[in-house]
Amino acid sequence: MRNINGAISGYRKMVLFVMFDISTETKKDLDKYRKFRANLLGHGFIMFQYSIYIRFCRSLSIAEKYEKKIEAEAPHNGSIRIIKITESQYSNMITIENYREKPEEKIAEQVQTFMVF
Repeated sequence: MRNINGAISGYRKMVLFVMFDISTETKKDLDKYRKFRANLLGHGFIMFQYSIYIRFCRSLSIAEKYEKKIEAEAPHNGSIRIIKITESQYSNMITIENYREKPEEKIAEQVQTFMVF
């Protein structure tokens, strides 16, 4: 759905949250953790908070595609939760920071660029 300006509606764009708790007790566990995190970054996720990564998606179907990739790449020794919300819901998030000297910058809408060769 496009709005008056021709942009895709914030109700159609999705924000995918991946929250995880993966063991890092052994060297093997740590390697699995690092690989999982690297895969998230490789898929365009950004760290939102420690062990919480987000990715902006243009549609529900794209968000679901990344859910399946994460499920396939998930290590067996951890807990991973994925949540989808609309970009409009994300923009209504309230941030309360009472411990920082300098507030964090709010992450704005992500624009994806595709290069075709």
